[in-house]
This record gives sequence, structure tokens and C-alpha cells, in this order.
Amino acid sequence: MLLAVILFVTLAPGLAEEKPQKDGPEMRDYSARAEITLGDDRTVSGKSKFTAPETFIFQHNREGVQYEKTIHAKDVRALHFQKWEPIKVGENKQGDIYRFQVSSFRIELKDGYTMQVNNGLPSFWQSFFLENDNGRVRFFTYWMDLYKREDGSWFTGMEGPASGVRSFPHKDVIQKIEFKVD
Repeated sequence: MLLAVILFVTLAPGLAEEKPQKDGPEMRDYSARAEITLGDDRTVSGKSKFTAPETFIFQHNREGVQYEKTIHAKDVRALHFQKWEPIKVGENKQGDIYRFQVSSFRIELKDGYTMQVNNGLPSFWQSFFLENDNGRVRFFTYWMDLYKREDGSWFTGMEGPASGVRSFPHKDVIQKIEFKVD
């Protein structure tokens, strides 16, 4: 028995010190006063909460040169969502179901630097919670819609083909979020 214990300890050194593997960057909770502009230009202000890594890397173009830039979440002043791409996610007897997700957006940093990102939005920025005197609400940067095969119209009443990028969002979707500095 003692031999088995010695063999186990010898063949498995450091087993007790093993640390769990991370599946990605460590996420942190952020909170700031914010103003959200929706697709129909309504604005809602309050305290915004979201979860994101402390830093993240974006690829962007400046004068025809592709750069990678590391951004700190605490340095973001505003996000301007500009284009939404339809992705077919399913179908039912009435038609095809699409998710319109951000494909192009602009990041504005507190120091005034702006960068145009044209390769999709990270999942941690697909929704934001906002709390004010009216209560708590969750806003999204994407929307779902049903393209009705019968008459070629959208369930939401929006105009446009089933394919092709949109430069305008659904009226209840975030078009812009600005974080206010105290």
C-alpha cells in the first residue's frame, strides 16, 4: 500500500497545485452613468451595467492600414453602432427567422481617439442593463425578425430585403451608448 502511494505521488507531481483552466479572459463588472440612444432616436439615461474583460483587442483600419489596438474597458466613452447584418437562425411555417447583429461600429475613447471596427461586435456588448428612477431595463444591440415568405414582408414592419446589411436598427435597439464621466 505504501508503495502505491509513493508511486502515485512520484508519477503525478504537482497534482495538488493544478489550477483550473480558463476558457477566456477574466470578465469584470462595470458600471457608469450612461445615455442610450435607440433606433428611433429616443434617449434613456441612467446607470448602465455590463460585464467585459479589462482589456480587449480590436482590428481597425486607418488610412488603408490594418491595425490591432488594445482597449481598456474603462477608457471607452461611447459606442456608435452603424450597420446590422442579417443572419438566418431558423425557420417556421410562416417564414425565415433572422437575427440582425452589429457588423460595423465606432468606438470613441475618453482621450478623443476614435476607431472604426468592421468585423462584428464582441458578445459582451450585445446587451446593456440600465437603471434609473423608472426601474431597470435591458437594451440590446441586435433584434430578431421574421421574414414572411407569403408576402415578402417583415414581422416588425421594417423595410428591406432578407439579405443585405442595414444602416438603421429596429426602433427599440441601441444605436449609440455614451458613458458619462463624473
